[in-house]
Amino acid sequence: MEPGDGHHKRPTITDVAERAGVTKATVSKYLNRAHGYAMAAATRERIRAAIQELDFQPSPLARGLSRSATSTIGLVVADIRSQFYPDLVASIQTAAEAAGYTLVLGSSGDDPGRELDIIRSMAHRRVDGVVLVAVRSESDHIDYLRRRGIQIVLASRDLPELVADTVVVDSLAGGRAATRHLRSLGHRRLAHVAGEATVKPFADRARGFALETADLPDLPVEVATSTIEGGRAAARALLDVASPPTGIFFASDTMALGGLMACADLGLRVPDDVSVAGFDNVTVGQLPGIGLTTVDSDAARVGERATELLLERILAPAGAATDPVLVTRPAELVVRTSTAPPR
Repeated sequence: MEPGDGHHKRPTITDVAERAGVTKATVSKYLNRAHGYAMAAATRERIRAAIQELDFQPSPLARGLSRSATSTIGLVVADIRSQFYPDLVASIQTAAEAAGYTLVLGSSGDDPGRELDIIRSMAHRRVDGVVLVAVRSESDHIDYLRRRGIQIVLASRDLPELVADTVVVDSLAGGRAATRHLRSLGHRRLAHVAGEATVKPFADRARGFALETADLPDLPVEVATSTIEGGRAAARALLDVASPPTGIFFASDTMALGGLMACADLGLRVPDDVSVAGFDNVTVGQLPGIGLTTVDSDAARVGERATELLLERILAPAGAATDPVLVTRPAELVVRTSTAPPR
């Protein structure tokens, strides 16, 4: 470009090839991560450096023409405002970008209709695959994607039947562990703030609570949205009574944070007056002054493994379909200061 001509010539794949000293075909294979194509590390580094020096931005559509792909992965979550999602989203983005893929994020606000709109939009953008973290038991969204040849992996949420590759933490065992911990401290007046039963992990956590308290009659269960305000309202309903529970297990840390607010609203001290346990091990729960006892949802590893499975499906040779895989991560209880023996 001559100085002052007012136009910036966009670098092309030819410019990259010339700068790296390779053919255009080699650059194309580098960009497309051609399945099974061997390339020397030094060649890859020369191409990478040339791309960086030239600030080359390949067109996703052009990149995908040779393999009907766009090097784009969709991620659909229930509510990006939830404290649970940062580690999960970050791990999926890191794994996707390391493999040369761009991540497109959609948050449904826990609205199934909006979720379907997001999925349709991603399908129209020709994403190569989708990680679903918002699926419900009655969801037909998986069929929608599958009919369009889009690969799917479920992360941190599963369905009653294994219809797609799925990576989850053991919610049933986690629910049992949290409840067993409260019982081991001596609590007998226990309550559970549950998520919606159409979300299988929430249903499993509620079942874990029920199994560990089967000998304790008439324990209250409040169903709430997995939000701070939902947890706050549910906890107030449980605690603002003549004989309140001395311990509450919340189906998510986000709800448990609302529960801590409800305790403050009512002038109750945690854990002196009421013990609070959650599920997810979100970062804010680890802060001094909160110290939330919780079950670790292993969000970062779940997201990483889900992305690995999705990329394996995307890059598999045609006709190499195999049965869906279920990866269940163990549930680990993390005991902090929000739980203690009842007074």
